[in-house]
Amino acid sequence: MMTIATIIVTFNRKNALLKCIEAVCLQKQLPDIIYIIDNNSNDGTDDLLKSKGLINNQQKYKNINLKYVRLPINGGGSMGFYEGLRLAHTEGKYDYYWVMDDDGEPHPNCLKELINHRQLGEYLSPLVVDIESRKTMAFGKECSIEQFITERSTNGDIIHGSANPFNGILYSKKYLDIVGYPEPKMFIWGDEINYDLRGRKKKMSPVTICTAIHYHPRNRAQHSPLFFFGLKKVIWVNCKWKMYCRCCNAVYNYKLSGHYIQIIKEFFLYNWFFLISMHSWAWVKLFNTAFINGLKGKFGGHRRYM
Repeated sequence: MMTIATIIVTFNRKNALLKCIEAVCLQKQLPDIIYIIDNNSNDGTDDLLKSKGLINNQQKYKNINLKYVRLPINGGGSMGFYEGLRLAHTEGKYDYYWVMDDDGEPHPNCLKELINHRQLGEYLSPLVVDIESRKTMAFGKECSIEQFITERSTNGDIIHGSANPFNGILYSKKYLDIVGYPEPKMFIWGDEINYDLRGRKKKMSPVTICTAIHYHPRNRAQHSPLFFFGLKKVIWVNCKWKMYCRCCNAVYNYKLSGHYIQIIKEFFLYNWFFLISMHSWAWVKLFNTAFINGLKGKFGGHRRYM
């Protein structure tokens, strides 16, 4: 009999978490257990879950087994997904692992559609759709669902080689057996790409199932103003620890995938932006520290900026 573990990682989004759990409980194909991995939230997440009956002596909620795990520190999404997949996998009970953030809401047919297509691979992704419009994609360039599928699919409702990792993704036990667990020290911003790259290196490329829908807030990553004679812009948020994670993890992933020209571009563009456009030695120092540590695979330097 096939068994499925759902893993939800949360931090300080208690109301979104409740909606996510309810959406999982409304699935036409129910998982056997829900792991809630709490990254040491300080917004009363545990108290709210207790008041709603999600943390109780029976360890069940709406006839689904539930396990709440509160981590001793906030290790970011990377640590949350690492711990969730590790705990579920080492129990040795589950054939599939359905993974998501707390701000996602799977459509009631989502898990059923993924499971119905499990013969296509060990790493299946739903379409990740903007939770507000319900008509456009949540990541990448803003476009309709129909346009996204038309541009990428060569086989109707199936898109090979495409995924939005950690957003309603279904991993098989075989995937975890071969690839292992996510890198726990990347904190945020690139850990999902890293896990995807490691799978591809093991010949386990993703497949998107377009009949499976997972709703998620639109990714509104900020970009710098145009610079370099008005020709370039880079990903930019005015938050030092987030930018440190972004730059360190991006360089690490470029190196892993062999994109050395991209590493050179990264070095040149960000140094130009911070030094010539922003006139900020502090940002130049931050970027170059993150860049060097990314090449070394040395994580954790973001904490000095928090």
